[in-house]
Amino acid sequence: MNKNLIIGVIVLLVLVGVGYYIFTKYKAPSLAPELPQPPTPFVTPAEVTIKITDQDFEPKEVEITKGTKVTWVNESSKPSWPASDEHPTHRVYPGSGIEKCGTSEQVNIFDACRGLNKGESWSFIFNEVGEWYYHDHLNPSKTGEIVVK
Repeated sequence: MNKNLIIGVIVLLVLVGVGYYIFTKYKAPSLAPELPQPPTPFVTPAEVTIKITDQDFEPKEVEITKGTKVTWVNESSKPSWPASDEHPTHRVYPGSGIEKCGTSEQVNIFDACRGLNKGESWSFIFNEVGEWYYHDHLNPSKTGEIVVK
């Protein structure tokens, strides 16, 4: 009888061991609830480049924060003159106007005031919040937009 009891205990221990192994191996891992993460703040670079191509401005629309410098680089085979809308006065951006080209106020207006040849660039720092449309004075069908937040 002792022999049967020992065999029974051994079988029971083996069954418990196999059951434990199967239970731990195939048990679905418990997932901790995912906590909401704080949103990543919108950060714009201190400078943005817009390419002037034979077809258009690339990108056509840029969203920036106040104080960002935007540089237009002419990669076109033709001269290009980026300036605030509306053609031909260039007065949409506050304080701008084509009549200020060639004056001491030229550095403060959204107007290159001349055609940029291939490889040349012109920069402007946007300090006014709003949606500012612009065009190529030498090819007014080329347009773009700068959104300043």
